[in-house]
Amino acid sequence: MKLKTGGNAYERGVEHGSKAGDLVRKGVDFYVNMWEQNTGGSRGQVLETAGKFAEPIADFDAQIMREIEGIAAGANVPLEEVLLINARYELMVATVFDNPSPNGAAPGECTSLAASCEATGGHTLIAQNWDWTVEAGQRCVLLEIHQDGRPDLLTHVEAGMIGHKGLNTEGLGLCANAMASQHDRFAPAVPVWVLARAALNCASLEQVEERLNQAERTASVNFTVASSDGEVGAVEVTPKDVKVVTPTRGRVSHGNVFAGLSPERDVEDRLAALYPQFCDRARRAEELVQKEGVSVERLMMVLIDHENRPESICRHWEDAPPETSEGLLLETVASVVMDLNDGKLWVTAGPPCQGEYDEHVLARVSAMQ
Repeated sequence: MKLKTGGNAYERGVEHGSKAGDLVRKGVDFYVNMWEQNTGGSRGQVLETAGKFAEPIADFDAQIMREIEGIAAGANVPLEEVLLINARYELMVATVFDNPSPNGAAPGECTSLAASCEATGGHTLIAQNWDWTVEAGQRCVLLEIHQDGRPDLLTHVEAGMIGHKGLNTEGLGLCANAMASQHDRFAPAVPVWVLARAALNCASLEQVEERLNQAERTASVNFTVASSDGEVGAVEVTPKDVKVVTPTRGRVSHGNVFAGLSPERDVEDRLAALYPQFCDRARRAEELVQKEGVSVERLMMVLIDHENRPESICRHWEDAPPETSEGLLLETVASVVMDLNDGKLWVTAGPPCQGEYDEHVLARVSAMQ
């Protein structure tokens, strides 16, 4: 489903919520169930905690908070429920990363790649496979958001979510990878997906770094960021710091494990310790992106790679251990490739090896090339 929204922040949210209300409510039920099954807590408890995210979000960016309020009004659900969807990453930290599966099933959450115009011989490209639950893939929408005073953008999200992977009319693109450190916790702060939207409101990698440093954070994440003027970098965010990992030969990749660790950061890579197979996927992605001839078509080929299966770049729910619960069947639920100079975004529904990429174009209204 593709949704176009415009007007002021609240009006954009109302339009989003009214058109995708059923999907929003399904998402709330899914994440409440995740909380109940993994923590033994109640629906009321998790929604009460979700409601406490409102103040830090509003303090960080009042417009984003107004859009979230509009989504709740449009979907006719309590504000706490939309806040829960936007804080679902922090919830995942508490329910999935803190309670690893006894059968070793890894909570895959993406492989991302970027290549500068220097590396491609032309345009800056950025791409990712988004690995999450099969159920979540059925609740996705592509938002085309038109906003005054900030860049217009295309972002592929779970319905009710304020931002995720995407690009904007300033020529900036963003992808995201889950990570985990010893500092992470499910507590009220600025959620990861609000940070993603704030980053998509920026015009450069430097602005993204500055904006993320302004936020109170309780979870680690990587944002792979690129721009049409050739900037690329992996922005590793923890509750303690923001570290930009610079590219090699104009290329960068990321696969759920820290790439920029150093003793002074005081950061332990919890996912690398719990799931060492993530390191194999990260190495495979780097190997493939460093090959010559980077193009949109080449990145699409990288994203269907099945080496190291089941923990491959292109992931399939059929590879999960038979005792894995149905609600957490994991696969590549969407694959996204973006050309930041042309403002083009290609996206699949499901693993890229099984379907075609649909093309979408976001008109450049500034920095036309």
